Amino acid sequence: MKKKLGIALIIIFTVAIFIKAELDFNPSVRVLASVINFSESTLKSSDYLAYNIDLKDLFRNYTNADISYTGSAYIKKVKGFPYSISGSIKGERSSEQKKFSCKADLDVLVLNIGKMDVYAEDDTIYLVAPMLGNISYGFDTNENLFLKAPNLNNDINREWFHNNKKNIFNFIRKIDIKKTDKTYTDEDGTKATEFAVTIPKGEGDFIWELLGMDAPDHDIKSYIYLDKFNHTRKLVFDLSYKRKGAYISIYGKNLSTLELFSPLPDNEQVIATIKRDGNTTYTNAYINNITYTTTAGDKFTIDSGALLNYVDDGIKMELTDLVVAKNSTSLAEGYVKGKIKQVDNMGDVFKNAGADLSHVDIIDWDEIKNDTASFIDDVISKARDNVDIFDIFD
Repeated sequence: MKKKLGIALIIIFTVAIFIKAELDFNPSVRVLASVINFSESTLKSSDYLAYNIDLKDLFRNYTNADISYTGSAYIKKVKGFPYSISGSIKGERSSEQKKFSCKADLDVLVLNIGKMDVYAEDDTIYLVAPMLGNISYGFDTNENLFLKAPNLNNDINREWFHNNKKNIFNFIRKIDIKKTDKTYTDEDGTKATEFAVTIPKGEGDFIWELLGMDAPDHDIKSYIYLDKFNHTRKLVFDLSYKRKGAYISIYGKNLSTLELFSPLPDNEQVIATIKRDGNTTYTNAYINNITYTTTAGDKFTIDSGALLNYVDDGIKMELTDLVVAKNSTSLAEGYVKGKIKQVDNMGDVFKNAGADLSHVDIIDWDEIKNDTASFIDDVISKARDNVDIFDIFD
């Protein structure tokens, strides 16, 4: 009896050592363990970027849909203008039409100073300012302003991972996973090891079905950083097949931060981050930043907090502590709050807004970014020629 017990203990000990060795040294086993850890641990964390968010509903019914919005805005500390501006805003956005409208009715102190409208179509932004003598400009950005999110066929939740555990197991056996000598240190000081993952062309049909997209006709490269417990600390998806050097990254102890980076022509770049604010638990709260770096090295930034709360017929949103700056010098501060809802049978966005953009002069974005000061002075000069609104405050 003792002999049998001893043999059993030896077998159990040997199996434990084998499993430990596989978890430590077999990249495929470590990545599989990280998937299990993600579905059983990260998804339940209130720090997780998409915690309490149905991504399928968000992408399908808002990001990629026709939506309308109403709300209010408050702007203070505008550089060169010592008065606060407030007003109502309303508009529409259509991902299919690639059109956007925003109509604002503005007040300074107790005086209504008129309307200012912003429109967008494809890669062009339009500014129409009746309050400034009907000044209008169009800016050709040469960038797609209506990027679509994945049209998910299922929310990314524990149930999906459970239903696809066989697909996930077979998938990990077929993809190429290599441990590298690179590491990532999280903000809490935890070090994670990089694993380079290549998804061969034609693999992962169940993933592309989840994302609501056709399987790509090329390999997909990504990188996963795992700590010693096989907990994912960072994911990087290489988008160089779209634009060299571009990527999407999700990182943090419980993948709390999303980062999007894209190089631009003329050695410029833009980077955007959205971080879950774990200090606010009564609603979905985020800390946002967009940084645009010009050829000359100037950095234009937009920082804000964001609150997002689902209601019966849409989403209530609020942008708090909004700051627009150039090289850390504030240009304007304020906040925006409002409500977004999906619209069926929207019709043409510009017609709904009564917009006539046929007379708008289109200016190449390079002209503005290379001499922003002169452009702003020109706008103010034309405004003074057309209206006396500024003289009221002199």
